[in-house]
Amino acid sequence: MRLRTALGLAALLAGPVPAAAAEIDLPAVAACVEAHAAMGDFPAPCLAKTMAECRAIPPDSPALASQCFREARESWFDGIAAHMAEIRKTAPEEIAAIAGIELKYDLMADMTQCDRMEELALVGPGAAEDIQRQKDTCAAAAAGKAYIRLLWRSRNLQ
Repeated sequence: MRLRTALGLAALLAGPVPAAAAEIDLPAVAACVEAHAAMGDFPAPCLAKTMAECRAIPPDSPALASQCFREARESWFDGIAAHMAEIRKTAPEEIAAIAGIELKYDLMADMTQCDRMEELALVGPGAAEDIQRQKDTCAAAAAGKAYIRLLWRSRNLQ
């Protein structure tokens, strides 16, 4: 472990880190997706709006940002699970299976890119906490994109 990394971890353990709330407002995301659908646009801006709080955490607080992004990722996963349960309940079995397959490969593709970015960063001189922040940012964005794609693709099922 690098001295810089050890000192950073020691500083984090020495004092409390203020909590960053990152629970995603899933109904607001669904409304955003619907608004973009009505305009005929893909809802990419919906992800940026929801992740702004975590992205606003200063670079000198990587552990706080990582925690924020992890909480956001969990919110996205909760939304994915709830929406997939609704699809399984209301859509034909074949459509639900297709939705699950699309979701699986959307997540796998984006998470593979997160792993790639992490491995490349580990080769360089970056601090471990900064690399972790980057990985957590990427994983939260991957989950958010998967949720938004799921909403987008399933919006006409109701």
